[in-house]
Amino acid sequence: MTKLKVWYGELRTSRGNSIVIHDQALPEATPGRIYLYNSNRHAIIEYVKDIVESNLYDLDDTSLKQAQKNYAAAWKDARIEFLNVQKDHLELTEEVASMPEKAVASPKKTIEEDFVEDEESDEVDYEQDEWNNDGYEE
Repeated sequence: MTKLKVWYGELRTSRGNSIVIHDQALPEATPGRIYLYNSNRHAIIEYVKDIVESNLYDLDDTSLKQAQKNYAAAWKDARIEFLNVQKDHLELTEEVASMPEKAVASPKKTIEEDFVEDEESDEVDYEQDEWNNDGYEE
């Protein structure tokens, strides 16, 4: 799998088997995890590497050609969507990192302070609509 830029294989699990695609051009997953396109879920999924690797199998030549024919277009669509989400996440992270410290600072009041102020308030809201049973028949 690591020798090929794009690897097609089979993921065998107790829930059933599915064709998966590993693309080395995708951003790296968090340590100890791996991204695979799952043909049954039509999405790129992050898997725990130690768990999934023992369940991955190479396809024979015939199955490989069939998988490429059946899943290449869907994989490319999922790849574009995945990369757009990753790009948006990266841009947001960079935006927050570049913000001045005061803009990222926590609010002036804490939740506890807000709660204490509410408890100390003696005002009662009596302007609620009162319910009555006029016109109610049993």
